[in-house]
Amino acid sequence: MISICFVPCNNGLGHIRRMAFLANKISNQNMKIFFFIEKKKQKKFKLHKNINKIYFKTNSLNYLSKIFQNRFLKTSDIIVSDNLIHKKFILKKTVLFANFLWEEILKINKKNLKILKNKNIKIFSNYLFSNIKSKVNIKKVGFFDQYRSLKKSNAILIGTGSARSKLLKKFKKNITKIIKNNGFRKKKIYLDPSIYSEELKKYSVFEASYSDKMYSQISFAMIKPGLGTIEECLKRGIPIIPVMGDENNEFKFNTEILKKKKLGFVFENPVEGVNFINKNFNNIIFLNKYKKRCKNLRWNGEKNLLIDLNKLTY
Repeated sequence: MISICFVPCNNGLGHIRRMAFLANKISNQNMKIFFFIEKKKQKKFKLHKNINKIYFKTNSLNYLSKIFQNRFLKTSDIIVSDNLIHKKFILKKTVLFANFLWEEILKINKKNLKILKNKNIKIFSNYLFSNIKSKVNIKKVGFFDQYRSLKKSNAILIGTGSARSKLLKKFKKNITKIIKNNGFRKKKIYLDPSIYSEELKKYSVFEASYSDKMYSQISFAMIKPGLGTIEECLKRGIPIIPVMGDENNEFKFNTEILKKKKLGFVFENPVEGVNFINKNFNNIIFLNKYKKRCKNLRWNGEKNLLIDLNKLTY
């Protein structure tokens, strides 16, 4: 029986979501699947019961090296990973999903470029949000899953991610002030756990869970533009207002793409973004045009990865 290990990058839920989506797609085949994940994060993803969960802790800088000491990974036939580069990938058949972050890593460490050119490694990336300029053989694919326009939604998502920064502190202060001053005009708000507090409950604010149930209620999203959250919004036709886009080069690039493709609406400050949401919250013409643009994006990108993954099993 073929053994496959899924090793997602632990820096953000989007990486884990992509790998969980792929693992579930092949879980009914005659394969032994192992999925490496933090126990506290496993609750957020519905992994099929026949997928073996390997729990690990990330409270040390060398957690990735510890993963590669795991006996299941050592004996596996194939590795599937998201946004990670490791020298031991070249020892096995490996399928990788990459995005912008790699370009910075490749500039710092040329050894990583040599790893990615190894014949055992097949690399994929999203066709829009990929800025890898180094000479690596990459297949660009559509967004994962299929487009599923929401019929009715009535809430706003404010997602900032968990990374601590000066931008997050400033944004938290500004958005909290807007909420308390009824800037959202009493709309229901799902607020990122990193800035949520119990005192905001009385303003119709709830802690964001990033579940399917939560996304099904979202009309607009003010989000830090990581690929995972972007993908979740686009596949439901949820207009995006990127925030904290200057936090790093990846988010700057993603913000530029969103603006260029008319999938994101960029403003100088949160007040302008909130005013834009209030103005268009029930604007049927605006919302229908946006949903049409989302529908016309390339979807079901996972099929390309699964085709190559199936080829490796024979």
